[in-house]
Amino acid sequence: MRFEFFYIILYPLMIAILAVILYFVIKLAVKNAIKELKDERYL
Repeated sequence: MRFEFFYIILYPLMIAILAVILYFVIKLAVKNAIKELKDERYL
């Protein structure tokens, strides 16, 4: 019973949280990269 609850509810929730964190990390990295390129006059 406990494993079913984990796999049905908590596992997808953990994956979603990791996906959101990864999204914001990548977004921040791209934003900083674009800012650096603009400072160096590449863009």
